[in-house]
Formats: sequence, C-alpha cells, structure tokens
Amino acid sequence: MTMTLEFNRQTLPFETDFQIAGTRCFLSTNSHEVLQAAARLRKLEKQTSVPSFEMEVIVDSALDRAPERLAYFRGLKHIVFAIVPPRCFLAYDLLRRRVHAVLSITAAQDHSFWDTLLLPITIGLMGTTVGVAPIHSACLERNGRGFLVAGVSGAGKSTLTAALAQLGFGLVSDDWTYISERQCGLVAYGLSSPVKLLPDAVRFFPELRAFAPRTTLNGELAYEIDPVGSTMGFIAKNVSQPRRVFLLERTASRGCHFVPCRHEYVRDFFEKTGERLPDELREAKAFRARIVQAIAACPSWILRTGESPQITANALDDFLEEADHAAV
Repeated sequence: MTMTLEFNRQTLPFETDFQIAGTRCFLSTNSHEVLQAAARLRKLEKQTSVPSFEMEVIVDSALDRAPERLAYFRGLKHIVFAIVPPRCFLAYDLLRRRVHAVLSITAAQDHSFWDTLLLPITIGLMGTTVGVAPIHSACLERNGRGFLVAGVSGAGKSTLTAALAQLGFGLVSDDWTYISERQCGLVAYGLSSPVKLLPDAVRFFPELRAFAPRTTLNGELAYEIDPVGSTMGFIAKNVSQPRRVFLLERTASRGCHFVPCRHEYVRDFFEKTGERLPDELREAKAFRARIVQAIAACPSWILRTGESPQITANALDDFLEEADHAAV
C-alpha cells in the first residue's frame, strides 16, 4: 500500500498539549480519539515556554485494511522510523524534536497502545533531546526516599521490583526510568508502563496464573502487569527523587550481601547500558553524561544475592531501614 499524507494545519485541525515524564508535548491531530487519549494525561497550566517537543498524529482508516507487520525500527543519523502494531507508522526527528505518526483507527481508540507502546517509545527515543534521560533501571520509593535498581539482563531486576512493590514500596518504573535535573537534585519519572515478568516468574508469584503471558514488542513471551490498580497490590507513582543506587548481581551462593560500590563503576555501568546517540546530538550526549555522573555520585552498592526475589526484597528493606536510621 502506498500512501501520501500531508502534515499541516488543514489536515491536523485539533490541537492540545500535555505533560509526560517531565516534558511538555504540543499535539496536533485530525482525530477526536487521539485528543481523548491525550486528555487522560495531566493538562498544563497556561505557559509561555516553548514545548519540549511536537507530535503530529494522523489517523487513517486505510491502515486498518493493511496487513499487520512485526515491529520494525531503523535509524539514519538523527532520524528514526518505526512500524509498530496495530498497523502504525512513526517517524522521529531527534534533532528538531518532532514526531510524525500515522495511526490506524484501532490504535487511536486503544488507550493501552498509548500507555504500552507510543508514549514509552517516544520518550525512550526523544527523552535525552528534551531534558529527560532514559536510564536502564527500575525506580522505587520507600518512605518518600527514591532509589534505582539496575542490573544486567537475567539478574532478576524485574522480579525483585515486583517483590519490593508487593512489600509496599512505591513503584515508579520497572525497566526504564526517565531522569532529569532540577534545583532539588535528580528527579525520576515513570510512565506507569506494565511490569514485565518472564513466564518462569510464576514460581515466585503464583498469582500470575490469573494472567496470560503475551508476546511483547521485542518478541519475548512475558506477563505484563499494569501497576495502576494491579491485583498484585502494587502502588504506582509517577515521580520520585532517587538518592541511592543498587546494582543487582545474581550469585550461586546463598545470602544477600551489600558491597559499597565505587562511583566510577556505576558511571561505567550506565554509560554502557545507555542507548547510542548519533554524533549530531552533541547537546543530548552532554546532558546524558551529566545525568549519569550525578547518578554515579549517589551512595551506591552492589547487591549480590542467591536468594528468591521475596527474600532479597526483605533484605533490601532491612538494609534501607538501617541506612535511614544511620542518616538521622
């Protein structure tokens, strides 16, 4: 199917703005459904500042008749193109901070498409260029104090995050956290995206049997648990101020051990796990380097564990309790 679409004020007569992960988006569209999806996000007070980025969305019924395709991403310098289900085309200009999207009616009417695909993809790609760096970590909060939990693939970060959330920790994010700098220090934002748990997590969380695993965007089969109103008892939060960092490592031996971590080790970890930015985005690269440096300056520990997520969560809870008492 060949389509020619023009993004202008005639084809996109509806306009609004909204906040997402500490950024401001100015939205133009031809669809009432898209306006309703944006209205669920917190509206801005009147401001004179320039929007963080612009998003132009055309909804075209012709896409609903097109064949479905697997998710597909390609980048050329500061331009990224994506095809995502259900039958949607996205184009990101990272240098000019613009998003052009053509959505099927099915996608426009599905709020979960915004929550699980469009917004996470958009902030993940655009974030560093608009002042909020995507960091590969979970973010949780205990008694108003935020912290990051990171680790290599397979370390058990998501299962530990779920176990901590069941203990009553506030859940800001599970996989990616979006961090900016404010006068108060680092501020971490979440998107209330689903917590993804691989099928073998059911041995730690029997209540997962009430759900059905599904194929995620990267092709993995996983349980996707909505943290908002979750039957697993999660308490979702949108924002926190992280002041501690834990790097999770799995070991073959029993026990949980907290080893103070050098700042250079933390910095190198987050630099290596960050998405590659093209050379054209020099300011964005410098911004992310400052965020990573600020994260690395936080008190940090390697958490080595050979225990279940629940035992590890309780050990971390006790450790933070002692650390909070020592800081008083």
